[in-house]
Amino acid sequence: MIPGVCLGFLNVPLLVLLLSSVSGLLQMDQRRDADDDQELNKAILEMLHINKVSASHQNKPHPYMRRIYQRLDSPEAQDFGSLDGTLVQSFRSVDGPHHAPPGWIWFNVSGLSPSMLGAELVLFRKTLHPRPLSVTITLHSLSASSQDVLRESPVLEERLLTLDQRPPSGYDVFDVSAVLDVKPVEVVGFQLRYTDESGSLVLHEALTQSLYCLDRGSLSEPLLVLYQTHPLLI
Repeated sequence: MIPGVCLGFLNVPLLVLLLSSVSGLLQMDQRRDADDDQELNKAILEMLHINKVSASHQNKPHPYMRRIYQRLDSPEAQDFGSLDGTLVQSFRSVDGPHHAPPGWIWFNVSGLSPSMLGAELVLFRKTLHPRPLSVTITLHSLSASSQDVLRESPVLEERLLTLDQRPPSGYDVFDVSAVLDVKPVEVVGFQLRYTDESGSLVLHEALTQSLYCLDRGSLSEPLLVLYQTHPLLI
């Protein structure tokens, strides 16, 4: 009879030992993978000369931020190569203040580095109109300090948006650097307002929800990216 085998079946002590060994190996592999991921992230940051990148509430990086890291590592990003400290920060959308109006996209920027000079709002275009159609959009902002006083800024940008075509990156990116002129600021909100070709107003909140991925917790949720110099506008 083969040792450790009884009537064609593994005896109980040997089976327990094998299962414990497999479980231990799996845990070691998982820890090794986690360590490898940390080392890879550290290597990427060192390669980009970034001392700190703001962490979001999710472990997985936003897909747009992956593009940012790749762009910062390119020869074209010469302006960033000579900078030290925090090169880029990113914030995901949050619930607005309790007294905030509906239909706005909010970000908590209380952890904003004072060295940031450029900012961009990144929205993933999730749907396309079946027929050629364009609307004019204006981007508005609200900011709130610790006293919960809302202040609206002048229009940040106006552009023609083609609803049946998606940008090559999949994202509509808006330069919102002007919001950094308002200090101090704890929370900042954005709203897109639309007019059609006839100049008639369109339901802003409904159209924004239809066009863009606004689900917090998803990989493509709204993102506010801040730079120590000008926005990359990928």
